[in-house]
Amino acid sequence: MSIPSFMADQITIIRDEIIPEIPEEVFDSHEFIRSFSKRFELEYVKFLNSYKTEPFRNVHAQIGKFLAENQEDLHIKSKGKTISENIFGIDNLNEKWEKLH
Repeated sequence: MSIPSFMADQITIIRDEIIPEIPEEVFDSHEFIRSFSKRFELEYVKFLNSYKTEPFRNVHAQIGKFLAENQEDLHIKSKGKTISENIFGIDNLNEKWEKLH
């Protein structure tokens, strides 16, 4: 199963459980990925394992694209770019999101 298909199947959990569990009203993709990967650890590892090169970059890019393409359904809004630490502790550019209520 592709990452977008999996996320589409889990959109209710993502919208109603994962996003609300992020403590800040404005969060970034790195924060979302940390929460998503905890909730769906086995699937996340399988997605990473499906890439021979740059697995984190490939998986994380698809997760970010899903957020961008499903803002309305997820009750979030893009707030531009920000710099934050990725899972390796390296600062890099990613998307910032605001929760909509």
